[in-house]
Amino acid sequence: MRKVSRRLRGHFGTTAKKVVLRPTQPWYLQLLVVALLVLLGYLIGYWQYSGVDYDTLMRNLNGLLRDNQTLEAKTVYRERQLQVERAAQRTLAEEIAALQDESMRLKEELAFYRGILSENATSGELKLHSFKINKGKSQNQYEYHVLLIQSGRHDKWAQGRLMLNLKGMKDGEVITLPLPLRNGQDLIGQVKINFKYYQRVDGQFTLTDALEDVSVELTLIESGARQPKITQQLDLPI
Repeated sequence: MRKVSRRLRGHFGTTAKKVVLRPTQPWYLQLLVVALLVLLGYLIGYWQYSGVDYDTLMRNLNGLLRDNQTLEAKTVYRERQLQVERAAQRTLAEEIAALQDESMRLKEELAFYRGILSENATSGELKLHSFKINKGKSQNQYEYHVLLIQSGRHDKWAQGRLMLNLKGMKDGEVITLPLPLRNGQDLIGQVKINFKYYQRVDGQFTLTDALEDVSVELTLIESGARQPKITQQLDLPI
């Protein structure tokens, strides 16, 4: 009896041996089952979201495409409108500049004819209407334009001599050089003045010497006079 009771306590008592239960299925089959379950859940979720919101997403996408096309069309229209406005502004600026030049020219002509036709003086009076120096086409080349008029009565001829002198600084000294003037095909040092209403003197010269602070001095002496009638000095344009 004692031997039987000891065997029973060995199987069911506190001294009984621990039993480990091992699964009968291999581990890779369990891993495959887990993978199939995960894939099934993914397919169910994809079917739900893609099936329910597909039409809505397509409508939203088409709406965005239409809005994008509308914005592109508006952008192109605005760019063309801006180009037209810029072209109009350039054209307007050119027209304003041309009108200003034309207005200045007309004012000069009006002053010119008023000076000639003035009857305030009892006899004719020799005057310098304008004296201009402009840059020429080549480097260091300049053009001069002189316009003389006789205002008042024109019962006599205005006569005299016109001279142009080039002035500048060289090595700290003032240099004065006579500017050659053209009389027909010849270059001379002075121009003879002889007219009743007006006379123009135009020409050009090239600055060859290395001078600083260069200017051109005009001197007009009437016939029979010793002192200049008119003296004016202009700096060369930059």
